[in-house]
Amino acid sequence: MFSPYKRRHFLLNVLLTFFFFGTAIFSASAQMGKTYTADVQSVEAAMDALLETISGPAERSIDWDRFRNLFRGDVPFYIRSNRNGQWSIAELSVEKYINNIGPNLEKRDFFETASNLHISRYGDMASVFMVYESMAAPGEKPFDRGINSIELMFDGDRWWIVSLMWQAESTGVAIPKKWLKKNKYQ
Repeated sequence: MFSPYKRRHFLLNVLLTFFFFGTAIFSASAQMGKTYTADVQSVEAAMDALLETISGPAERSIDWDRFRNLFRGDVPFYIRSNRNGQWSIAELSVEKYINNIGPNLEKRDFFETASNLHISRYGDMASVFMVYESMAAPGEKPFDRGINSIELMFDGDRWWIVSLMWQAESTGVAIPKKWLKKNKYQ
């Protein structure tokens, strides 16, 4: 059997192992336990959370779990673009956006705000036309702006984004004047 000294040393090691293992489990479960409930209680809250999540200073770590929480699965994203005179539609999904656009987004100063949010609702469905402005810093002149078209559904407990499309003015398509008035929620 163990000597009294080795037994204390062994018990101390066991206790420390349980302490560190337990701390790791508690920390991981606390992270997984984030529900972001306030983000999905209204269409307006979901739109704010979407912009807050992707906006921030360079070298930030985006909370991708918060971002994923807004969407009902790996929903489609569509981006209308015009590169070198060639029109195309890029198709992404939540995970493709995170993997393909996310790293570049985290490396640079990027702030997106909504200047006009037009929401149409019918029952548990909502369609949002959001005029957005993209800036390198809050309050700076936008380097681009455009319109996000977002479809949402309410499941009885929360709102889910089920699709997202956008087109920037930099594609050569001006935003119609009716969408440019500075009224965030209409």
